[in-house]
Amino acid sequence: MFPIDANSIDKSLPVPVGTQLHGLLSYALSFGGIPNGSRLQSVRQLATQLGIAPMTVAQVYQRLRDEGMVEMRHGLGAFAVTNPDKRGSDALPVSALRADIEVLIGKAEKLGVSTLALTSMINAQALLRRPRAGLNIVFVAIFEGPGRDYVARIRPVLANNDKVHLITIDALRVSAESRQIANEADVVVTFLNREAEVKALVSEAQVLGLRFIPSERTRTALAALDPRTRVAAVSYFQDYIAIMRPSVREFAPHVADIKVAWLSAPDLAETIAGCDVVIYASGADHVAELVQPGVPCFEYRHAPDPGMLETVLVPYLADLRRDKIAENETRPSVSAHTPSKRAAKK
Repeated sequence: MFPIDANSIDKSLPVPVGTQLHGLLSYALSFGGIPNGSRLQSVRQLATQLGIAPMTVAQVYQRLRDEGMVEMRHGLGAFAVTNPDKRGSDALPVSALRADIEVLIGKAEKLGVSTLALTSMINAQALLRRPRAGLNIVFVAIFEGPGRDYVARIRPVLANNDKVHLITIDALRVSAESRQIANEADVVVTFLNREAEVKALVSEAQVLGLRFIPSERTRTALAALDPRTRVAAVSYFQDYIAIMRPSVREFAPHVADIKVAWLSAPDLAETIAGCDVVIYASGADHVAELVQPGVPCFEYRHAPDPGMLETVLVPYLADLRRDKIAENETRPSVSAHTPSKRAAKK
């Protein structure tokens, strides 16, 4: 993850430094740069390092606290939020199996069964124990196009009978029907930095925030850039303009000339015209229309963190599935001898 230092804030941009800092920190907290439970720099330390007012840093920390991304501990400072039910590795259901797995591997070794054969046996047994209860899952995306791609990447860890409904966060804001669909789902999945916002919109739903990381395709494209390349990096949201330059440099540290802009910037066309390569954030697809033929142009796309899918999403869904199965098994069945609730009311 890129460092947040004196070069992170660009005071020449027509974007408030507080807005830039919030974008930088929320990105780092959400996309894996700052581990959960880590202590952040003090207000005074960060203000001095960045050359901005302590009040600005304090306001950013308060905003991150209100968004559920930072925890303020009296006398200790600010910490990246750790939810032991979801994000603490020691509290994950998979952690409780470590000792059993070790015993099973040891027993297999004594019997002369290879680890590969043991894995195959476990996989085969798992296929015979297909879950009986499918889950109704809602994925809340910012943009529909990338959202479909994110759902496709999450799909392999789901059961065959799980159903996924894609809803944009804008739809949640304006559509009562979309909010009802989300509130009635077994779980609503979204981005880690949007978790608090989604919870506020669908208060009756169980909401799980996942961390996303730059996709492999994005990392490869950035690493392949010529050091002499003049890059234009365009954000969709003005709030996140400050993350574009360090995001590019994280995987293309050899490129020095990087100009940043946002989708509605008045000088966007001029910025793009003076560069050899154009990189745009998800949602800013219209940027491609301003690029001259022959000029490389690609999206800075993210993807679900595979580690978080394995250690957070899968155990979380397993718990939901288990609870749903138990609920179905304990629910009284309706038969000819047992009047239904509707019939009992008549």
